[in-house]
Amino acid sequence: MRALENILQQLTSPKRSHTFWGLLAVLVLCFGLFWLKHGHWLQSPNDHMLGGSPDCFKNYMTGVWHVRHDSTFAHYGGMNYPYGEHVLFTDNQPILSSAMQWWSRNVSDLTGRTVGAINLFQVISVLLGCAVLFLLLRKLHLPVWYAGMITLGMVFLNPQYGRFDAHFALSHTWVFPLLLLLLSSYEERYSRRYQSLLIGLLLWVAAQFHFYYFGICALFLGLYTAYQLIRDPSLRNLRVRVSHLVVMVAVPFALLNIWLHWADYATDRPGSPYGFTTYIGEWEGVLLPYEDFPLYHWIDENIISIRRVNGEAKAYAGALSFLFTLWLLISGFRMFGKSWDEAAYHRVHKRYLQGIFAAALALLVFACGFPFAIKGNEWMVDYMGPLRQFRGLGRFTWAYFYVINVLAFYVLWNWSVRFKGFEGGRGRGLRWVIALAPVVLLCWEAYTFQKLRPIGRMDNMEKRDVAAPTPEHWLNKVDFSKYQALLPLPYYHFGSENVWLNFDFAQFIRNETTALHTGIPDMGVNMSRTSCAQTLNSVQFVLEPCRPPVMLNDLLDNRPLAILVHGPAWEEVRQRYPHLVGKAEPVYDSPDLKILSLPLDSIRAYVYARSEAIEQEHVSRALTPQGAWQVSQTGFLHYLSFDSLSTAKRKFQGAGAYTGNMQDTTWMWQDQLPKGQYVLSFWMYARQDLGMNHELKIYENDLGNGNEIQFRHEGMRFHLKTIVNDWGLFELPFEVRGDNSRLKAFLFKEHANQPFFLDEVLLRPQQTDAYRREEDWVVRNNYWYLR
Repeated sequence: MRALENILQQLTSPKRSHTFWGLLAVLVLCFGLFWLKHGHWLQSPNDHMLGGSPDCFKNYMTGVWHVRHDSTFAHYGGMNYPYGEHVLFTDNQPILSSAMQWWSRNVSDLTGRTVGAINLFQVISVLLGCAVLFLLLRKLHLPVWYAGMITLGMVFLNPQYGRFDAHFALSHTWVFPLLLLLLSSYEERYSRRYQSLLIGLLLWVAAQFHFYYFGICALFLGLYTAYQLIRDPSLRNLRVRVSHLVVMVAVPFALLNIWLHWADYATDRPGSPYGFTTYIGEWEGVLLPYEDFPLYHWIDENIISIRRVNGEAKAYAGALSFLFTLWLLISGFRMFGKSWDEAAYHRVHKRYLQGIFAAALALLVFACGFPFAIKGNEWMVDYMGPLRQFRGLGRFTWAYFYVINVLAFYVLWNWSVRFKGFEGGRGRGLRWVIALAPVVLLCWEAYTFQKLRPIGRMDNMEKRDVAAPTPEHWLNKVDFSKYQALLPLPYYHFGSENVWLNFDFAQFIRNETTALHTGIPDMGVNMSRTSCAQTLNSVQFVLEPCRPPVMLNDLLDNRPLAILVHGPAWEEVRQRYPHLVGKAEPVYDSPDLKILSLPLDSIRAYVYARSEAIEQEHVSRALTPQGAWQVSQTGFLHYLSFDSLSTAKRKFQGAGAYTGNMQDTTWMWQDQLPKGQYVLSFWMYARQDLGMNHELKIYENDLGNGNEIQFRHEGMRFHLKTIVNDWGLFELPFEVRGDNSRLKAFLFKEHANQPFFLDEVLLRPQQTDAYRREEDWVVRNNYWYLR
């Protein structure tokens, strides 16, 4: 026993031969364990797409399109036609997809094999994470066998594994551990320029897999540097660390921005994405097991009911991490004793480990929304600049998983080595318990996680014979060469943060596979931070056209569009998009999909015919003047033109418009209304961030006792009806239910400190039609049609 103990203790030495052979052994074990679970698809990695969720499928298709069809490394043209998008906003892992594009063009054609290459890179990424974690633990002088066991446990428990078949660009476990490894080398040297340059290169590369890596690492480095400056506030330390932080963070950030702005001319991306104070981390998601763990159910049922957390907050660090964190809090964060200074490398490790722990803990607190997500402190968000782009702050808790586990096992091993509580066999036995019991617990939790976390799969739609398996399939029957783009109906558009038009997943699969195999781009949008102006033009194209859509001038030529209609939604499509399908010619018909050919001139013809029809309706109906309007029946009609507010920066019609702040209450009505059905409509300037994102609240209370009769809270982006000259018409029908009630309707969007512009408010009974005629316009129920 003592001989074995001596051999194992000798393996704590930093000899490179021990590290090399240990690394090989750990990688073989990691791959073997991975094969045990995933061998069924690894035998043929090109046969399947992992996951089967909309996000996962989109991430595959954007990457495959970029490899097969895009002509440049920076621009993606598969969606958002005719504008396309910069690759950084497509989730296609730009540095990987661009490398595959180059390989496919210059070395070996990857057509039909790109999905397999992405899947294999996922496996390689797991092995890279395993290697980096092992090297990090060895650098901290842990024994080869001990570091290997910890590495395997961490690799198969880490929270990024949950992204392996979803947002798989976020599943690369090597990124943050590599930062920790480079930081360790940075602290060991007197001259650190080379290490800071390597860290800057890491952030630049990692950002091109997913920009969240840059956000997590950059904020962690900033907090780490701040701690080290507080610990040693000397002028030399300040000069060295701040200059190195510039190289680590500011330089790669500047290079990424140069690349982005050089290749992408969109200057109006949304700066306030939803979720910054919503998709935050929560301590239960970090310190308590996942919901499907047996321990979770036992605690929830027998000790205390556990609060459920959102998916972004799930980043369980392990039971050991919970116990170690608890011990740190109780002990006042005392991790090291005086005897540890006896070894020179421990003195370096103390500074390094204390720094990464302080940074990880501060990052964890920040990721959990402190203090800006606390009610009353939301105003702080306005001063966070680029950080607001990282709306999924729950992902920032991942840093704590790696740091707390590395720190805990470092401390436990060194405790076990220095333990002197008992002499003889009992002492040696207890030392091994201190060292091994936590490792066994980590590995058991990793096994449980893997057992309860299946990987979903779907057939590889990149393969032509899978996408079009029969001669009757539309890809084999329809000639798409005469079309310039595919227009999906119902139209989908999300990712701009300004409007949300969702899709049916089956329709999205059909549309994207058609685009891939024909090379005809999609006019739908499913990406991130899409330009506000491009969003406005795309959405205007499919809404009721009160004037010729701007998109008609942006299309590359006059070739027709291929409309792909989700078969079960055909009746809905006919009602919602008459200007698109009314004159379109059927090309293909099946229960799942209808394809129509849309000549662009038919849209222009519809606009002019619609305007003439409204004008004829205005002339032919018996109408009664009422204020600025002519109405089909007299009675209640509330109209606000705001013409007296002539100093407004933006105006839709007339001499003026209302200017307000979205986070302030803007009253639309606060008085009695007779019982019945009503329609409230108004125009807001939409070509700006949050331009289509205002919210309307309606309260109805009994005048006698004050009791609430009804309450409605509506996101107005779901009630956008048409767009004219960068202004959107929002229309909301509602009911007054009480005979003796007071109705209050007002615009209010909490924490949105941004100006907005409002014009032409009309509140009318639903059965009343209101008309106007202006010099260039004919108006019906607040829809302004260009004459």
